[in-house]
Amino acid sequence: MTDINEVDSVEVRDRLQGRTCAWCATYIPYSGRGRPPNYCSNSCRNRAWEVRTAERRLQRDIAAAAVRAEPVREVRTETITRTRTRVQTRLERQPPSTAHDWVEHLAALTDQLRKDGGTLAPRPWDHSKLYKALMEALVMLGQAHPGGLDELQSRR
Repeated sequence: MTDINEVDSVEVRDRLQGRTCAWCATYIPYSGRGRPPNYCSNSCRNRAWEVRTAERRLQRDIAAAAVRAEPVREVRTETITRTRTRVQTRLERQPPSTAHDWVEHLAALTDQLRKDGGTLAPRPWDHSKLYKALMEALVMLGQAHPGGLDELQSRR
């Protein structure tokens, strides 16, 4: 009788497939050759190095009492300047209240519409607006006067 020992063989392979970047957590696949990369790019490697060295410098300066670890206290002054500017708009202007004032305003409009030097003469895009407003004023004048515009014209 022979003694037979049976041996089961189990082989476990552990292979790194990839890892994440130590700075930005981007997945980096590993090819299986060489040292596995810790960073996805040189910029991530440089940023991590800057943080590590800054932490070391800070700890060294705190230990040497060159830098205080407590927060900085600030004294601040707040100055508020309010400026109120009042601009008179079209709605705030008071229209003429007497016939004499209206005659003066219409004379000023006539001067501005003159061809030689009037400010409204070279602006034809405003002429239709003025015409419409003047016609509405004439219609209202005709409705307000007893007998209408014909009665006013016959008096003249």
